[in-house]
Amino acid sequence: MSDPDFPEALRSFIRDNIPDVDAAELLLLLARNPERRFDLHTLLSELSSTAVTAPIARKHLALLQERGLVVSTQASTYQYIPSSPQIDQAVQALTRVYDERPVSMVRVIYALRDEKIRSFADAFRIKR
Repeated sequence: MSDPDFPEALRSFIRDNIPDVDAAELLLLLARNPERRFDLHTLLSELSSTAVTAPIARKHLALLQERGLVVSTQASTYQYIPSSPQIDQAVQALTRVYDERPVSMVRVIYALRDEKIRSFADAFRIKR
């Protein structure tokens, strides 16, 4: 893919940290409000997508926390606090692309996920 809005650094960030569109939307909601702490109920109610369930949101939030994108408090609230300036830059690029070209971003997320699945499957292919 040679789209200037999706340089390899952004594609790599998405591939490594964003398993699907729901995870991206959770991250972007938190990143757009870095001063706020959200509980799970508030996050789900403020998401534009209503298809995200609490268990799926918890799974995505745990991954985002593990990857250094969000922090969870003892009061079970979540806040965007990136662990490095590079991560923050990648999230800001993701935000910009999502705001300007949401359909393209969704396509990239799923194309990269399919690429990972295909690569994994190829590892088990028997060479003739």
